[in-house]
Amino acid sequence: MTTAREAFDLYRTGRLAQAVALCERLVVETPGVEAWHLLGVSRLGLGQAEAALAALDAGLALDAERPGLLSARALALTALGRDEAAVAAARVALAADPGNPPVLNALALSLQRLGGFEEALAALDRAVAAAPREASTLANRAALKSLLNRPAEAARDLEAILDLDPLYPRVSGDLMWARRQTCDWREDAALDMLVKADLKLGRLAVSPFAALAMFDEPALHRRCAELAAPSAVPSPAWPVRPQGERIRLAYLSSDLHEHATARLLAGVLEAHDRARFEILAVSYGPDTGGPMRDRLKAACEHWIEARSLGDAEIAGLCRARGVDIAVDLKGYTQDGRPGILAHRAAPVQVSWLGYPGTLGAHADIVLADVVTLPPGAEGFWSEAVVRLPLYQPNDALAEVPQAPDRAEAGLPEGAFVFGCFNNPAKITPEVFATWTAILKAAPDSVLWLYAGAPGAAENLRAHAAGAGIAPHRLVFAPPVPHGRHLARHALADLVLDTWPYGAHTTASDALRMGIPILSLPGKSFASRVGASLLTALGLPELIAGSRTAYVAKAVALARDRAGLMALKARVRAAVETSAVFDPAAFAQCLEAAFADMPRR
Repeated sequence: MTTAREAFDLYRTGRLAQAVALCERLVVETPGVEAWHLLGVSRLGLGQAEAALAALDAGLALDAERPGLLSARALALTALGRDEAAVAAARVALAADPGNPPVLNALALSLQRLGGFEEALAALDRAVAAAPREASTLANRAALKSLLNRPAEAARDLEAILDLDPLYPRVSGDLMWARRQTCDWREDAALDMLVKADLKLGRLAVSPFAALAMFDEPALHRRCAELAAPSAVPSPAWPVRPQGERIRLAYLSSDLHEHATARLLAGVLEAHDRARFEILAVSYGPDTGGPMRDRLKAACEHWIEARSLGDAEIAGLCRARGVDIAVDLKGYTQDGRPGILAHRAAPVQVSWLGYPGTLGAHADIVLADVVTLPPGAEGFWSEAVVRLPLYQPNDALAEVPQAPDRAEAGLPEGAFVFGCFNNPAKITPEVFATWTAILKAAPDSVLWLYAGAPGAAENLRAHAAGAGIAPHRLVFAPPVPHGRHLARHALADLVLDTWPYGAHTTASDALRMGIPILSLPGKSFASRVGASLLTALGLPELIAGSRTAYVAKAVALARDRAGLMALKARVRAAVETSAVFDPAAFAQCLEAAFADMPRR
């Protein structure tokens, strides 16, 4: 006669499908709490969370206080994304078994998805205390610390993982990226080599977004995206679209609030032709309220709050609404959900604006222009390429607050101000070495940078000192509201772009304020957005062809104030007369591309 002991042996040795089959017989022949428990955890191990939950609930009906059942139920609810119920279940399970690391990890994940970040971190601290050598728990805590802008602490957890298990998935890449947040370049070249080797061997070594900033190798960017892409779900049969109907266009994002993407896109949404397009916004990010949120809601015909829905549910909702084109605005950036596209939200799925790289799967089309994605580069993309006259939209020009004075910003009077408000994670050792060469050749200049994560400023000043540059020549700008941030650009003389991940929204910010930006495009899309904007504005002399040319141009402008003033006048004139800051003109070009997509 089959026994629960046999089922347990199958479960313990990883033969989960056999364990499920055996337990399904047991719960019919001799139903008992042990059989239901084993059936539940075996199904959970196979990723069958819904079926696992049913089995666990059946077991709890026989023994409502069994700790193992309570723990497994919390894990199943977290796996299903039912986070409020999962948190409640985890609290009950932890009352019976306070130091259970898997439950603490599940509790942290659900709390994090609900926005309870500090409580989630406390749960992970408890999990690490209970199992200090468990690499997965350390990895979860590192990921949350990165999200909370504590990358130096995240790096320490990742260093511990590297000591415990050098082959742990993504540890080298995540460590390199965490250190890059604070410009800590220890072992940077060695970690870079490990990441690239893993990718070439078919192992996901780093997040695709981080890969864009680490190296300028589009082939590896595609490999990384393909490895990260969620599994596809079979595509449904699409109904024939009736002639003459408006095209239903859904924008999918977690950033539909006061965010860089929203600032770029708002004017385009407002300018859409409602006679031809029915606009839906699918927001799966936080409801922060505020003027930008209100503006975006007013610009869209339908607003769908989808944060509590799973990827499959969101895709199903889009299908039920008859969406013709789903536009993913996130890709693999923070809080992105490429799984929505994997579940097929629309007959045509487009990647645009939020993620400047291939998704590797599930998007049919990427929107670009001839500069960001030049002819001949299509082989590095899984998507078909549709080129617009300009890739990046911009809101219309508007009044900004009065600029502060130099003393208020910590800038010395009379100095030439090189600026860069990119995230310090984009400052690679090569970029910084180029900047120090400029500072040496222009001794009356300072470098004005965005402060970024805690520790970044201190590390950059130390790097400057090591290169023979007085640390006080680096001045750091704290975060301020967007209007004030735009206004302070007036204090800069020349913005220096980074590579291989260059300025995107920050490039538009500088140009909007009439400040020239010197860019050095590489091979990847992420490195070429500054060059795209400069080309559209008719300012090709600000596009350097090499590091040597980049240094020479920056130094020449620092030595020629009259030439700089003339250049600034050209930038202002180009900004005011071109279509770069005309969202209505951009919307017309975008709509022409969209109108052709259902026929592709």
